[in-house]
Amino acid sequence: MRPPGRTFHALAALLMAAYVAAVLAGKIATTTGAANPLPLGDVGEFLVVLASIVFFVTGILMTPDRADSKGGGPR
Repeated sequence: MRPPGRTFHALAALLMAAYVAAVLAGKIATTTGAANPLPLGDVGEFLVVLASIVFFVTGILMTPDRADSKGGGPR
């Protein structure tokens, strides 16, 4: 069975990839003088990165501790 936090990590990676794609598309559009195909704007970029961070942290918090799964306690 998949760990519960894995879905959140996948969503965080997907949002971060979307952010990188938007930044690269904006850079290419600025360099070539064409229209930006993915105009997120400053607030949109911030919200995408914020959502990615929230999903990543949620995934970390939902991932079971390895010491607990091996039967060991905290040190």
